[in-house]
Amino acid sequence: MDKIVFFHMNQLGDLLFSLPVLKAAKQELNSKIYSVVNSNLSPLLVSAGLVDGIIPKNDLSVKIIKKENFDKAVLFSESPNSLITAFLSGVKERIGFNTASLSFLLTEKAQRLGVPSLSNNRALGLKVGLKTIESDYANILNLPKENLSNVQNWFESNHLNVAKTIAVSVGASKKRRDKCLDESKWIEVINILFEKGFDCVLSGAEWEKETLSKIAEKCRIKPALFTAEKGILDSAAFLKKSNLFIGIDSGAMHLAAALGTKCIAVFGYTDPGQVGPMPLENHVIIKKDSISRVYPEDIVARVIQKMSKG
Repeated sequence: MDKIVFFHMNQLGDLLFSLPVLKAAKQELNSKIYSVVNSNLSPLLVSAGLVDGIIPKNDLSVKIIKKENFDKAVLFSESPNSLITAFLSGVKERIGFNTASLSFLLTEKAQRLGVPSLSNNRALGLKVGLKTIESDYANILNLPKENLSNVQNWFESNHLNVAKTIAVSVGASKKRRDKCLDESKWIEVINILFEKGFDCVLSGAEWEKETLSKIAEKCRIKPALFTAEKGILDSAAFLKKSNLFIGIDSGAMHLAAALGTKCIAVFGYTDPGQVGPMPLENHVIIKKDSISRVYPEDIVARVIQKMSKG
């Protein structure tokens, strides 16, 4: 049986863009499938049953890859380290994007148009020989009952009604702070939604807890915080349980959409046509040329409309 290793990018959204390709590979190829991925994200792939093995990205080395004797490497990642590792490990077939700085190390190249996206990853999957790659990432992830139970207990202990709970995600990765909406606008959104009878929960990664706490303290009614100290699967379970997600273009937005939660997604300079929550028609997009031109009333009006439709 052949062995294939997929090299993933570092961000949550980019990992989710790879799910349809992994699913097709699992279904169509008689191969053992491994993923090189950040260890904090790997539980999503394992719980979904998409891989046979994980190689933590922080442990990545030529020696580890070479020992596994892979027949093929598929590189969603364009990082020099990923391409050099695949090449020096002696993997015979190395398939990646033509835009990688070290693309001459690849044996076959797919064309990448624009930013990393699911459509680009599908093009890469076609180069691998996959025939049926889904056009969005919805309904591929599976969450363990333990994590869903953890989150249900959290809702109950905080006396929150799931049907009225809105997950509010204000952050982005540390390198993409230019996507973020001003904190004062989020505070106003939360205040208005509480007045209208909704329960808002500020959600984010564990490293965002201090920032979220400061925002919560400035709200007229202090919202609960959910920062998933137990890891990505609890974060996913929280987003799945929530009635609605509000946030900017971020990994959290994509995770909520992948789990079937409706999103109010706020975009500035990035293009929702390329990197919006999927399938796009299931969600509400607020798009401005600059994120600074998005106002609280823009968000609140769409939340009320979406919640009234159920």
